[in-house]
Amino acid sequence: MTTTSTDTIPLAPVYTITIASNGAAMVDGEDVTAPGTDHQAARLAALAEVRIKAALHGRPVRATVKDTDGTALPLVVDIDGTTTTLAHPAPSAPAAPAPPAAGPVAREALGALTVAAWRAVSDPDTAHTSETADFLTETAEQLVAAGADRTETLRVIRNAHTIWHHTRDDDPDTARELAPRLLGLLQDCHPRRTADVITWSTTFSGATI
Repeated sequence: MTTTSTDTIPLAPVYTITIASNGAAMVDGEDVTAPGTDHQAARLAALAEVRIKAALHGRPVRATVKDTDGTALPLVVDIDGTTTTLAHPAPSAPAAPAPPAAGPVAREALGALTVAAWRAVSDPDTAHTSETADFLTETAEQLVAAGADRTETLRVIRNAHTIWHHTRDDDPDTARELAPRLLGLLQDCHPRRTADVITWSTTFSGATI
């Protein structure tokens, strides 16, 4: 279990978890569970979403749980899933939230990152989108930089290419931006996929990237 002083956690972002009486949970207005979900299951699902966001920041983050009885409970959610209840809400955040720290994500966050990547490709509503291709590419870059498990990293790289391949005709501008990053990830380990990126990029731009 991670032990973190809450005083050192930035005031922003603060993620808002809303749990309705019908079991529907949202994080910052985005649905996490459908109506009819058990209240405790809805709460755990919402906290899992915030845990993923903590992993992407590479540090614990603040959250507020707005429950069915109208209470608002301030929490800190750590990258290993540990939650800490705060005695009082955090002070108002500055107007311009501090960006996440640069550099590779902390090693203990890698598990949450790979879970987020798996969920992205498993959701039929978001799997084949350029946003998912971008997210998977970013995740793969983080895993490579952190020296994560090679097998898991290669799986994310393959999924990033597959989603990119399926969405490139619908969003060629994003595909073109992602192509050089994908080549950097694919080189020396996926010659067929590398050739696919090069061939498409050459055809699209009329010049080898």
